[in-house]
Amino acid sequence: MKARFFITLAVVVMGMQLTAQVKAPEPIAGNALTKDYITQNLVYPEADLEQGNSGKVVVGFHVDAQGHASQYAVKSSFSEAASPVALHLVRTILWQPALISGMPSDYNAVFEVEFNAKSYKRYWKRHQRLEAPLALEPDTSYKIYEYRQIEEIAKPYFADGGNMGQYIAKNMKFPPEAKEREIQGTVRLSFVVETDGSVSNIVVVNSVGGGCDNEAVRLLQETVWIPAEKNGKYVRSSCMQDITFSIGSRNFQDGNSY
Repeated sequence: MKARFFITLAVVVMGMQLTAQVKAPEPIAGNALTKDYITQNLVYPEADLEQGNSGKVVVGFHVDAQGHASQYAVKSSFSEAASPVALHLVRTILWQPALISGMPSDYNAVFEVEFNAKSYKRYWKRHQRLEAPLALEPDTSYKIYEYRQIEEIAKPYFADGGNMGQYIAKNMKFPPEAKEREIQGTVRLSFVVETDGSVSNIVVVNSVGGGCDNEAVRLLQETVWIPAEKNGKYVRSSCMQDITFSIGSRNFQDGNSY
């Protein structure tokens, strides 16, 4: 009896170890920022919102060992009208590949987009959806272009006619921890400007700490852009933004780089 118990226990432990060796793909921006992006850019189907219909849309896709996603398909949905909304948002997410025994590997993944009518209404009572005036049709390939590949680079848009430096100066909340510990420096963020002018896939490339990273991300999240142009259409483009935190002088810097 003792030997049989030992064998059973050993098999269970080995199974747990094998499971622990598989790490599913993750958004390059992290789960929290990706959730923020979806919350800020989800457009609720009007009929479902009026009727208070809530639920989830489950999107399946394949991520290869290089982190490239493909084969998108809606696996289940609470609403036919919500399916294309969720599918579009998931297709804009960039991924880190799955790890199997520590090695990047192919993986069939799913991502759930939640639609909650009450939460949606409550969120947009407290926030304002920013929209830039867009004149061109969007490219629908989901390809991301680098600076050298595009005809017109993406530019931040401000309704008051200001620029990025003025926006940062006006809206930056210098983190108390950074001020107390005299932490200063430049946070560099990489991100994608989508064809509708929204900002996605934010990654901290150069960290300062002391709350500066979070504040830089917040500032960028609240911007809207005129998308990059190529062949007469708006396209997705990869961008960089530097935000400098300086004590004892102007605590901002317009450090655009692409």
